[in-house]
Amino acid sequence: MNKLERQNQIIQSIQNSDKMTASQLAKLFKVSKRTILRDIDDLEEQGVKVYAQHGKLGGYQIKDAQSKISLSLTENQLSALFLTLNESQSYSTLPYQTEIQAIIKQCLGLPQTRLRKLLKKMDYYIKFEDSNNYSLPQLFSDILIYCTERNVMLVDYIEEGKAHAENVIFIGLLCKDGQWHAVIFDIGRGHTRELSIMDIHDISYSFEKTIKTQDISIDNYQQFLNPADINS
Repeated sequence: MNKLERQNQIIQSIQNSDKMTASQLAKLFKVSKRTILRDIDDLEEQGVKVYAQHGKLGGYQIKDAQSKISLSLTENQLSALFLTLNESQSYSTLPYQTEIQAIIKQCLGLPQTRLRKLLKKMDYYIKFEDSNNYSLPQLFSDILIYCTERNVMLVDYIEEGKAHAENVIFIGLLCKDGQWHAVIFDIGRGHTRELSIMDIHDISYSFEKTIKTQDISIDNYQQFLNPADINS
């Protein structure tokens, strides 16, 4: 079970039981209490309303699946956002196409008559030509979490038509020429490299071992590439 699956089941377990403690969840999912606490923190950052009640009869409860976020924008800022979202529909490689379309729809339904008319004119008179694009798998969001954790992960991927499974540490995400890559530290090879996200089939937590990679970032990872990759 990967992290995303576990967190989804944590939500279901709390909702089904109305209230559960971290210890109960740790026992249910066969992980440490510390892992559950990190999962709860992640869920809250994603907008899940998790309420913690302390005491003998305490535990976690979930009131709403998602919380609403309000932004305070000027008319020019909203117009810029609207155009950016519309433009992204023609080339975006992010896994948020449905969400982007929903935001555009909300913009076109604003109660402010003058602003709504302005955005509708933009939508009617401005066109962005389509280009080749693809939608990323759900793993995109998971990898963002793994990049911050810097845990050793087992990655199953296809490269040159062959299946591989390697222990890696995720450093960051790189979009190059419209293609998304995961920047990884390949433990077996002892250096960083780029791996196309579209080639990744599965990611799972591997052995518990600390490997120092905090000096490697998305900005300097090329310093740690295999010399053969640098010269190619």
